[in-house]
Amino acid sequence: MTHRQTNKITDVRERIFCSALELFTKKGYAATSVREIVFLAGVTKPALYYYFNSKEGLYHALIKGFVTKLESLLSDASNDDNSLKDQLLDLCDRLFMLFAENRELVRLIHAIYYGPPKGAPFFDFKLFHIKILKCMRTIIKRGISAEEFRNGNADDMAWSLLGATQVAIEEQLLIEKAKIDRIKLNSILNVIFVGINATRK
Repeated sequence: MTHRQTNKITDVRERIFCSALELFTKKGYAATSVREIVFLAGVTKPALYYYFNSKEGLYHALIKGFVTKLESLLSDASNDDNSLKDQLLDLCDRLFMLFAENRELVRLIHAIYYGPPKGAPFFDFKLFHIKILKCMRTIIKRGISAEEFRNGNADDMAWSLLGATQVAIEEQLLIEKAKIDRIKLNSILNVIFVGINATRK
């Protein structure tokens, strides 16, 4: 396969992805037809079926692509050599950027998770929280053991960090200008760390 052919395949897949995401977000999964997706993408129905088998396969590919990025991010966080506080700050920052850079997909996920699914295939979006919390809790427990963080409930500490990060992420989904950016999130998290950090004598 030539470089040009590879680029063409990537371009076709990306156009289908973008068109489906736009329509799923605006109309809902069930109300969006394959015909509308391929028309917006400027491709044929056989192209969609070739790459994704079905509308449901396309939906799962959209979600799976995001999950893969999230899992890679969490895996990298577990192998960081920085201080444990810096590992957590970096993890929250990278989560913020991942969700902000995939704003339209995150809007779709929020619409399905918090509202009527509108016929969308089931996906357990709670896994996002579970995986992120597990990663944060692991780092925090290491921090408690190393006496970098005070002795306390690692779950509560993880929830406080995730809660602040989640609010910052949801701010990015608003149409109006977000009040919390990366710098503001870092400032908020540092306030939380005042309570988490161990008191050094």
